[in-house]
Amino acid sequence: MIYSMKFLSKVQVTILLCLCFSFSPILSPAQISVSAEVDSTNMLIGDQLKLHIFANHSPDINVQEIDLSPFEAEEEIEIVVEGDWDTLQKNGTFVLQKDLTFTIFDSGYYWLPELPISYTQNGVTNVSKTTRIPMQVGTVSIADTLQLAPIKDIIREEANWRDYLPFILSLLALGLIAGLIYYFRKKKTNAVAPPTPEIKLPAHEIALTALDQLKAEQLWQQGDIKTYQSRLTYTIREYLENRYAIPALESTTEDIQRNLKQVDFDNSWKDKLKNILQVADLVKFAKAKPPADFHDQVWQEAKDFVVATKAKVIIEEDAAKEA
Repeated sequence: MIYSMKFLSKVQVTILLCLCFSFSPILSPAQISVSAEVDSTNMLIGDQLKLHIFANHSPDINVQEIDLSPFEAEEEIEIVVEGDWDTLQKNGTFVLQKDLTFTIFDSGYYWLPELPISYTQNGVTNVSKTTRIPMQVGTVSIADTLQLAPIKDIIREEANWRDYLPFILSLLALGLIAGLIYYFRKKKTNAVAPPTPEIKLPAHEIALTALDQLKAEQLWQQGDIKTYQSRLTYTIREYLENRYAIPALESTTEDIQRNLKQVDFDNSWKDKLKNILQVADLVKFAKAKPPADFHDQVWQEAKDFVVATKAKVIIEEDAAKEA
């Protein structure tokens, strides 16, 4: 009887084990695990550390966002930055990681709270929580702040073209300024000088020079009587215009005679001028041929007229002495 009871108990245990393994997929919890860790459990006031959240789950699970409301109850703890989920795949499971940057504003001992993480599996939503993490926050030692840190050597960087850019630009600017100065000075030097004022010769000098040149060319001796008489009368007309301001160059012989009535010089010269101008008109327009000795005669009369009527130049020094 005892043996049969022992055998029965073994059979019952075996049956129970088979039932457990048969229904294990139905009774097993969700295939997800969440955890949290920090770089260090010690920090100073105002420092920032990262809280790393991990979620390992099977492919049929969809992890939702983390509920950060537990931090609202912690007045001295503040979340500075919330990162995004970073997904990795490892051995057929998914590993999610999210980093939370936090800071604590007072010294003492604190607990980072449990953080609920929602997930869905087969249309069912469940929640899994991380564990609490203790934190110790210290203050800065005043004694440490009074200690002078050793002087470090200067870290010298390798030179590159940007280091020389200010010098290059300075040289270019100086070159440009020097070029502009040279350009404008040269331009000023090469500027067209104002024309030298023309020295106006006295009327008699112009006339006597023209008469001497006419005689030297011997035009009438070569048969060119018309040119000879034209230049001779032109010299006389030019002298009258320069000496007495008579518009003789563009006037007829009759107009000149009328204008000469207003000029104060001997009437004998007026008659001689009339004769010279009228003969010249006959030569030019009527092709008259005066005697050969006439040409030298009128040339000499023209010269004598210029010499007799030339303007007298009074030198200032001599005038001052006479005064």
